Amino acid sequence: MSILEVCRVCEASSISDTGIETALAPANVRSLGNAQFRVWRCPSCRSIHAGDQVDLESAYRAYPFHKMKLDWVLSLAYRRLTQRLSQAGLKQGQTVLDFGCGGGSLTQYLREKGYRAVGYDAYSPRFSDPAPLEERYDLVISQDVIEHVEDPITTIARLEALCRPGGLVAIGTPNAAAIDLDEAEKYVHSLHQPYHRHILALPALQEAGRNIGLKIERTYLTGYMNMPMLSLKFLHYYMGCFDGTLDVLFERPLNSARLWLNPLTGFYLFFGYWLGDETEVFVIFRKP
Repeated sequence: MSILEVCRVCEASSISDTGIETALAPANVRSLGNAQFRVWRCPSCRSIHAGDQVDLESAYRAYPFHKMKLDWVLSLAYRRLTQRLSQAGLKQGQTVLDFGCGGGSLTQYLREKGYRAVGYDAYSPRFSDPAPLEERYDLVISQDVIEHVEDPITTIARLEALCRPGGLVAIGTPNAAAIDLDEAEKYVHSLHQPYHRHILALPALQEAGRNIGLKIERTYLTGYMNMPMLSLKFLHYYMGCFDGTLDVLFERPLNSARLWLNPLTGFYLFFGYWLGDETEVFVIFRKP
């Protein structure tokens, strides 16, 4: 059966049986078991979209990221993130909104480092109070958020509206342009189905910012979690030493013969940082 697919990024329309790229992407959280979900790529802007309607409220009930706490690993990653923001001009004492803050670990870290940070997340009971949305900020940061929403372009415009003139809007997200749908299982964590509804290609993200008047300040082709000794390549390999789900990152088991006996463990541990594939990007915009 033909399906009319409409891109929520560039609004291009395509018919599903006319050769557009599609794939079945396996779930990467334990609660969803062996479920697979259809994804498709817009032939115009190269963004990737979820093709199945699912009960997201149910899917989020056992979401492993709800367990995220500020520990030494996250502190190292957030230090790397803060360095990027500082290089773009953010100073201690300035105001920050962490939009889509989840459990608030980044908000907590920024406060501890001298920033006046607040968090907002409509799906987090602790941070669902909309009062912070009445203010304007020197930095509005949204990490791993726009790919989860049903209208990413409207969300980007909302981030811009929350930013003061001269301030920064920072967006971290997967990059659809670096994902090969012919090898969907290889990119299971970037596709992250069914939670990622619309994954923008990097040029589409940059264009979306420019279209609402933002200036591109800096673009990073790897996520801030990609660090020496704890690279994204190593983390993906580590999850694969167990059941391959994101749950492993929060449980951090060590009882795997594959982890200890396979020479690839050392290889990815020491060299994974230099094997980045641009699947996670971070763009810092400035509002005139």
